[in-house]
Order: sequence, then structure tokens, then C-alpha cells
Amino acid sequence: MALVPYDETAVVGLQRFHKPLATFAFANHTIQIQQDWRQLGVAAVVWDAAVVLCTYLEMGAVELRGRSAVELGAGTGLVGIVAALLALCSLVRPLLLHCLLFPSGAHVTITDRKVALEFLKSNVQANLPLHIQPKAVVKELTWGQNMGSFSPGEFDLILGADIIYLEETFTDLLQTLEHLCSNRSVVLLACRIRYERDNNFLAMLAKQFTVSKVHYDPEKDVHIYKAQKGNQREGL
Repeated sequence: MALVPYDETAVVGLQRFHKPLATFAFANHTIQIQQDWRQLGVAAVVWDAAVVLCTYLEMGAVELRGRSAVELGAGTGLVGIVAALLALCSLVRPLLLHCLLFPSGAHVTITDRKVALEFLKSNVQANLPLHIQPKAVVKELTWGQNMGSFSPGEFDLILGADIIYLEETFTDLLQTLEHLCSNRSVVLLACRIRYERDNNFLAMLAKQFTVSKVHYDPEKDVHIYKAQKGNQREGL
């Protein structure tokens, strides 16, 4: 996410973003996310799109275990943390969560711009069991740049929550998605459609990917879109 500090006196109805800690229950874990609106702005708070995407993943809408996944513009890291717990853990008997490392290549990469990485790392380290952390790495990624540190088509699943809002980033985001996806990769983007430019991005995306809406949360007014390269509709 872009780092855009806000003047709190000018923003109405956003009190929850000023709380230093936000608590969630996903994947049989209590997840406590640090927030820092004052210093880092929109990148350092949990938006509804992230919560809706985590709920969708927890529903089992896509297979995560044994897969490679990446979160773009991770911000607080909530989506990446939940993806890591779901991909690398298995519920083996009631009330007991046993975490398994999958030798088949399961790993989760949680990305954002360099300026946000230390904040992101602190949330990831605080919420993942130690023996999972080597398979859930935080890594710098500025869209459209430093792509050489990622192999083409490296990931099975690409996740993004509320990353469609700055029009000047759309071309770089599309280039990044194109690089990270293979023909079998699945992209899941959760967003609230606030402006016409948000629809413009989806139209741009549809020129390179097959795009469909797979979920809508009416209470939070958040849509989840699935995208795959070309006409490929199979996958996770």
C-alpha cells in the first residue's frame, strides 16, 4: 500500500484506525495487529477488504496448503499472516492445532515497499509460530520495480486487499501481476469500489486476464475479484 499520512482532525468516522492494536480470530488463532495511522497512514491500519479476504480464504474457497502465495501491498500483513496459517497449518484433532511444514514447496511471501517493511515484519513475527516463520517471508516489492528478485510465474496465488485506489500505480500493478503469474496462477483482489477509476482498473485487468467477481460482502461493501491469465479458468 502507498504510505499516505492523514490529518486525524480532518477525517471523520475512522476512530478504529487510531487504535494501536486490532484483534482478529482466523485459522484457529488470535491475531493481534499493530496499527500506526499517525506515522504510516493507510498502509498501517486494517481495512475492511483485508478482513473480507481473510474470511474468504478461511472458507476454503481456494486451496492454500502446499501452495505458494504472495500478498501485494501487504500493509499490516493481516492477509499474508492468515494465508500463512492456512497454508502451513492443519487442524488434526479438535481443539489442537498442529502446524506442518509442507515439503512440496508451500510458502507465503508478504510484500510491500521498503519504507513499510519493518512495521510489516513486526506484525508477521508477532503472529506466526516460530517454526512457520521460515516459510513466511517478508520481502520488498515496489510494483513495476525490482522484479528481478522474483521468478516469472513464481506463485500459485496472488493476493491483494484494497490495493486498487491510486490510478498512477495501475500500470505498474498490472506489470507486476503479469510477471508473478503463470497460466495456472490465481489472483484474488478484494476492494471497495469507491471511484470510477477503480472500475477502470478492472477493465484494464480484463484485457490481460479473465476476471470474475467471486464474492461480495454487503455489510462491508467489499467485492472479491478472481483473475487468471487469458482464458485459463482452472487452478486453485
